[in-house]
Amino acid sequence: MSTLIVRLHPGSAADAGGKSSALDYTLLNAGGQATDNGHAQPALLPRAQRVLAVLPAEQVTLLALNLPAMPPQRLQAALTGALEERLLHDPAGVHLAAGPREPDGSVRLACACERGPLAAALQTLAHAGREPAAVVPEPVLLAPAEAWLTARPGGLRLLWRDADGEAAWLHLPADASAGGAAASVAAEASPAPELLTARPTRVLVDPDLQELAARWFGSAAEITPITPAALLARATQSGWNLRQFELAPQAAMQRGIAGLAKQFRAPAWRRVAMLVGVLLLVQIAGINLAAMKLRSTRNQLQTQVQTVVSEALPGTPAVLDARLQMQRALDTARSRAGKPTSTSVEALMGAAAQVLPQQITIRKLDYTPGLLQLELDSSQAAAAQARCRLLQLSCRAEGSKLSVGATGDATSGAPDGAVRGNIGNGATS
Repeated sequence: MSTLIVRLHPGSAADAGGKSSALDYTLLNAGGQATDNGHAQPALLPRAQRVLAVLPAEQVTLLALNLPAMPPQRLQAALTGALEERLLHDPAGVHLAAGPREPDGSVRLACACERGPLAAALQTLAHAGREPAAVVPEPVLLAPAEAWLTARPGGLRLLWRDADGEAAWLHLPADASAGGAAASVAAEASPAPELLTARPTRVLVDPDLQELAARWFGSAAEITPITPAALLARATQSGWNLRQFELAPQAAMQRGIAGLAKQFRAPAWRRVAMLVGVLLLVQIAGINLAAMKLRSTRNQLQTQVQTVVSEALPGTPAVLDARLQMQRALDTARSRAGKPTSTSVEALMGAAAQVLPQQITIRKLDYTPGLLQLELDSSQAAAAQARCRLLQLSCRAEGSKLSVGATGDATSGAPDGAVRGNIGNGATS
């Protein structure tokens, strides 16, 4: 599954002209390898099966706390109560999100950010068709006691986390008169020993800043070169997601449904709804009229059949099953005339002759009025039953026995008084 990782703008969601700001991005393939990275407007970002967003460190604050395991519906109130005195802004405009839970269900880290800019950035990406499934705070891309030194427009930025997981950042502006030689200015200032509250054990740096990082941190820290795109790719392994509570995707979907419902309540949509309702009523009325016509036709046909049977069989008190009553009447008339009926052995043998091949060995034959049983090979009995279905005859195969009936399902087992005959192995039908 391809993944698009977008780094949100550290400022507002739109620039002064009202247009969306260009965003840094990294595109990963299904194997987690970076296939593309760059800088583009939200609508021009590459398509991917999953979208993740990274919120810059300048917009978030990681706060250590200790909350016991609790149901999700109580978590938001617990975060507000535990962090309210530590927030620099009005709690009404701050979005709080809990970090990944510990194995015992407790929460050890939380993230605070301004709700307005984050909601606006999410809305901008949603309008561009790139709504992120998760928002990861940039500091958690680093492990505790890890730092990241990178070049930014106008200077350098140092981001680090202490052993408790809390994070801090520092911007080192470049001297414009020195032609943008930020590295040399920062190296001369050498602020790392004084400003870092906890010395990092590992420092990630841009490849061209390794010498500067070595002068800053010396041999006490492991210097590892890394590109910004590779660091963004760490978001796929993070368990953080700032889309919680009112910024959760489900809540966004509910807001979208509420907005659509509000639009449908407008006068123009009410007229459309009334028109659709009228069309549905007309369709239902047409279906009912067609059903009434079919019922009337069926009743007329049933009346005609009953009339024909009553005329053909005078004296019949009631016509309940026209087909069965006519068949019985015909069998009675044939029997009186000395002709074979539909249940006679001649008729059943004729039906069997239609489904059996010309040369076949019949081991045993049992006959009772309405039922003829032939003992064949198993494969021959099954093949004969298949041909019975094609000819719409009443047959049933059970192992090597084929039962041929006059009407209805053929049944096995001949009653007492049945006529039985044995045909030798050399006889053929």
